[in-house]
Amino acid sequence: MFGLFFPAKKVIMDNRSWLIMSTVIFLASAFIFYFTTAATPAVGEQVMENQFNQLDNLFSMILGTTPVISALLVFMNNFLSMAQMLLLGFLAGISPLFTLGINGSLVGMLLSITSEQGMPLLSMVLFGLLPHGIPELFAFFLCGALGLKFGYHCVASPLPGKTRLQSYRYIWKETISVLPLVVVLLFTAALIEIFITPNLLEMFL
Repeated sequence: MFGLFFPAKKVIMDNRSWLIMSTVIFLASAFIFYFTTAATPAVGEQVMENQFNQLDNLFSMILGTTPVISALLVFMNNFLSMAQMLLLGFLAGISPLFTLGINGSLVGMLLSITSEQGMPLLSMVLFGLLPHGIPELFAFFLCGALGLKFGYHCVASPLPGKTRLQSYRYIWKETISVLPLVVVLLFTAALIEIFITPNLLEMFL
């Protein structure tokens, strides 16, 4: 029974290079779109406006409920997004690559527009993003890492000494081993985002 899972710490340590890769993809996208948006603010604002319009119904539903339900809705939204990266990672890693890049670009655009509008960028990062972003981003990068690993070893090259099917089973075992950790991180991030982040923004912005 215990052989069905790996220790979460082992999975994280064994996939450090994939974690670094997923982090670099996200940060590179954020960096590129931060400066691209600064050069063409009108385009960035239009993209962000379209993105916010798409999320308007979700946020309206979240904000229209009790804080506990709001936290659960935020958790479910983030969990489904990350589950998609994992479950569709075997398709050449396209889903995690796309999701990492898109989310990084949106963060870059948001920070650029925030800076252009004269809002304190450092305060926004420290009090608006980092409190809930640290656990959320770690879960995000971990899911992205395993999704990318799925894509590479199930399509391009199997794990050393394993067939593609064996590689798929091994990486799937790694995935289910870290799912409880991902759930805890995302739920913690959702609670912070709903109960703590708004108060920090009100105090420091």
